[in-house]
Amino acid sequence: MSTATARRGVLALPGRLVGLIRDLILGTLFCLTPVTALIALGWLTRVMGATIDRHRGQAPEPVGWILGPKGQGGIARALGGLGANIRSGVMTAAGLAVFTLPFTLAWLGAWWAGWENSFNKGYEQASVGPLIWFAGTALALPVLAHLPFALAHFAAERRWPAFFELRRIHSVFAAAGWRAVWLALLSALTVVPFFGLRAMPVFVEGIVPGFAEMTPEAQLQVARGFMLAGAALSFAVLLFLRTMAARLYARSIPRAAARWPALWPDVRAEGAVPSRVMRWVWLGLAMLVWLAVPVSIVFGQFMNYDPVLWLTHPLYLLPWAG
Repeated sequence: MSTATARRGVLALPGRLVGLIRDLILGTLFCLTPVTALIALGWLTRVMGATIDRHRGQAPEPVGWILGPKGQGGIARALGGLGANIRSGVMTAAGLAVFTLPFTLAWLGAWWAGWENSFNKGYEQASVGPLIWFAGTALALPVLAHLPFALAHFAAERRWPAFFELRRIHSVFAAAGWRAVWLALLSALTVVPFFGLRAMPVFVEGIVPGFAEMTPEAQLQVARGFMLAGAALSFAVLLFLRTMAARLYARSIPRAAARWPALWPDVRAEGAVPSRVMRWVWLGLAMLVWLAVPVSIVFGQFMNYDPVLWLTHPLYLLPWAG
């Protein structure tokens, strides 16, 4: 890197910091409702696509919250970014839902067949709930391990069918090797603060002393503060994880092309892919790490139940504070 390039990078830091703060504020506000969270989801997917483009040496697509690219006029300039985010958000949510609803619906049914059935003294069917939950989790773990790569592949290709190009997606996962486990570990670690948010209402007296004696208006303000914290957490965590997934995807494609050239005919191949045995090892470890997600959701539901949480957890569907 030349001295001039390094100097330009240093001079650009304040602008990047301002841009990051702006994105965090806007993203937090969009994550406050499920409808506007679709816009945040679309923006995050477009950021993934731009990140992958940069790693490929291509000019990234400008990603704005509301405005379209410069050089356009009228509505395309005034609302082009918003329209692109909505389109991307709807397609992303639809693709994620196809992958996740089979096991999240199983989890929801397991709760009803397990806890609700037990509460109503249906002891003779006590095994149904746990069996459904274990079946749903067995289905969920390989999906969750591959989901960041499927999302990155869609972001790079910008085609909804790209979500279902399973051989290409798995080839990138296999080429990532231990890095896929590292990404799973980062994702699992973010479960802890999400779990803490679920527990906040239970321990609200310890967090906000005198909450029970507050007026309804004051309690509502506290609840809104919790929602704002949840929205900020959801957006910040997903911005970090999605950016990491995009970088890992971009770096793993050349290795995937070296091992499976027919799947990546237009990519320059380089690097090595782990052996078949090690690929199974990394997949098994990634699935084991992702187990933290369903386990944390179960415990969180016991503390503060919300049936929608089974379906829309920010780590696999919608960045909504809930």
